[in-house]
Amino acid sequence: MNLLERLSTETLLADGAMGTMLHARGIGFDKCFDELNLTNPSAVAEIHRAYIEAGAQLIITNTFGANRFKLAKHGLEKSVVE
Repeated sequence: MNLLERLSTETLLADGAMGTMLHARGIGFDKCFDELNLTNPSAVAEIHRAYIEAGAQLIITNTFGANRFKLAKHGLEKSVVE
C-alpha cells in the first residue's frame, strides 16, 4: 500500500518539532538547524530515532529553513543546492 492509500484509510502519526529538540540538546537558536544535516548529522538522526521509538510513523526532513533566504542569514545561501 502506498502513502496516499494509507492516508485515505488511516491516521498516521508524524514526528514533532525538530528545532525544539535540537535546542533542548544544547544547540542555540542562533545556529542554522538545517546546516546540522551536514555538520552534525548524528544529532539529527538521534532525534529522528527518538520520534520513531515514541511511535512516529512519518519522519519529516530537517529542512524547514533550507531556502536561500533563511540560509543567507547564516552566510550559507550558496549551500542551498546541497
